[in-house]
Parts: sequence; structure tokens; C-alpha cells
Amino acid sequence: MRLRREHGITAALGISLVLAFIDLQWSSTLHYKLPQPDFYVYYLAAQLGRAHGWAAIYDPAMFLPPVTAAVGKPLPYLNPPELAWLVTPLSYLPYALAGWIWIGLLAAAFGLIWYLVAPGRGLVRLIHGVGAAALLPVFVGVLFGQVSLVVVAAVAVSWWLLTTGRPWLAGLALSALILKPQVAFLVPVALLLSGYWRVVLAWLLVSVPLAIITLLVTGTAVFHHISASLHAVSGVAGPIQSSLLRQLPLPLAIIGMVLVLAISTLIGWRGRGSGPSLPIAVGLISSVLVSPYVNFYDLSALVLAGWLILRLDPHRWQKAATLGMYVPLYGAPIWPVVTVVCLCGWLVSLAALDVGRRATASQRVAA
Repeated sequence: MRLRREHGITAALGISLVLAFIDLQWSSTLHYKLPQPDFYVYYLAAQLGRAHGWAAIYDPAMFLPPVTAAVGKPLPYLNPPELAWLVTPLSYLPYALAGWIWIGLLAAAFGLIWYLVAPGRGLVRLIHGVGAAALLPVFVGVLFGQVSLVVVAAVAVSWWLLTTGRPWLAGLALSALILKPQVAFLVPVALLLSGYWRVVLAWLLVSVPLAIITLLVTGTAVFHHISASLHAVSGVAGPIQSSLLRQLPLPLAIIGMVLVLAISTLIGWRGRGSGPSLPIAVGLISSVLVSPYVNFYDLSALVLAGWLILRLDPHRWQKAATLGMYVPLYGAPIWPVVTVVCLCGWLVSLAALDVGRRATASQRVAA
């Protein structure tokens, strides 16, 4: 048994090191001029917002020239201003120091997700964590300083609070979705369909005032500026967009989005009373598929979805399908269409999941 455990750990670490080396080689092909380029976008937004007002961070005439000079590519700021506010304390520090602190926060967010949600015990949990850390969307997301993992960590905390019978606090945790809504914006909808109205009410009580504050601070001109920024960078090579709308012709994408929403609704309704794992997982998968703007490293949210499904102890073929998603998720920048098709198939397979078959008492949390 000791030999098996040691061999398993050695194999997992060895494969992860190989994948991490491949991740580094692939990320270097994007040719950014400084490390953590996505974090620099937040960092610059915080500095410009302090100096010129928060509406200015969306103006391409003001934002794109300095970010292009520093990063080497025009990367617009497309997140709500709450993210720039979150980064504001770091914007007073030298960029190198601020970047390392941010990387540490992202690593801590991933560690929290693993600690709360990763299935199994001992060696199994370790392998899940190491394998997920080497997954290309997760690795590059941390390397580039993407905020996605912070949002996913908030969803994981919300799930944990639900499993411990604290729906109001779970809703407050979900309010972190405002930092990058497209990663998990359908999770509250999926929870509502599954009967968790207290969670959604608490989420709305925080998110609606934040949205109002956002509009008051930025003004309605922000929509024109975002459109102009997207048009300005439309021809610039960048991270692969992995969603139905970005990978399929418009008519097929619309049909696919309608089917995804219909299947997600069916799964959520059938899973009422069986715990929060399934609706949150379905909400994450459907958010990625339906989102109009989602980069490949935002697929790190699907690590949480996979772990939640595995915690339900599904049938062997469903476990195999969930674990098998590692391959298309890793290859998302190379075969984005294949990844989207596999995600659709994964979602459909969840309609056959018998969530009541082995649901534990801790997963049956009252709404």
C-alpha cells in the first residue's frame, strides 16, 4: 500500500510538472511584454480611476494607449469598477510587488477551492488538486493574474455555506460575482430553480445596490466606450473565446444557447431538494457556454463544477465523463470547437444523473 501511494504521488507530480512546462511554453507564445498582463489591466484601471474618475477607465482613447505601451497589446478594461476598487490598495505599490501579491491571492483562492470542495480523501484529494493546478486554464489564469479564480472561490464558499445550512451568508458570498459576472452569472438562476430562494434574495440585496452604484459612478456612456473598445481590439490576436456564440455560426449558436438553457432548467427542476452541488455545477457549465465573452482561462470555473459532480458519487460512466473533460479543457486554446461540443455533451449527461441515489444528509440542505 505504501508503494502504491508513493508511486501515485510521484506519477501525479511528474505528470503535473510536464504539463506545467507545456503550459509555460504555450503561454510564452502570446508575447506579452510584462508578467501578469491581465492583472496589469486591473492595476492600471485602479490608477487611472483614482486620477481621472472611474468612468475614464472604459474610455479607449484614455486606457488603450498606456496599456498597449506597457503590455504590448491593447487590452481594454471590461470588468465592473468594483474589481478596480478591489485592486486599488495594490495600485499604490510598485507593479512587480503588487503582481506577486496578487498571484499569491489567486493561489490562495485556488487552495481554498481545493480545500472546501475537492472530492475524496488523502491521495485522491492531492491528485485532484495537483492535476487541476496543472490544467491549462487554471495555470495560465494564475500566471496572467486573472480574477476568475477569485469569483470561483466565492462560488465554492457559497456552496460550503449552503451545505452547512447558512443560505443568507451563501447569497452574500455570491455577490462577488460582480467582479467578473460572465464566469458564473447563471449560478443564482440555477439555485433559484432548485428552490434556494433565500440565497438568491441575499445575493440580490447586495448585487442590485452594487449595480446601481456602478451606473452612478460610470454613467451610461460606459456602454458606448465598451463597444468602442471591443471594436478597436477586434482584429488583435488574443486568448481563445470558448463559448457557443464565439465558436459557432450565429444561427447555430442561438439554437445551442436555447437548448443549453432548456436543459439546465430541466436539470435544476429535477434536482430540487437534493442539495446545492448539482445546480451550482450546472450553473457554471451553462454560464460558460452561454456567455458572450469568456476567455479560455475562464474555463477554470469548470474545475469546481467537476468536483461538485464527483462529490455526488455518480455512476461510473458519469465519473468517467467528468474526469474525461480534463482533455478538452486542457486543449481549449487549440480545439475550442471540440471543447464547446464536449461541454454540451457533459451538460446533457447530467440530465441522467440520479442525484437522489446516494445523496448524503449534509447535501440535503433546506432552502
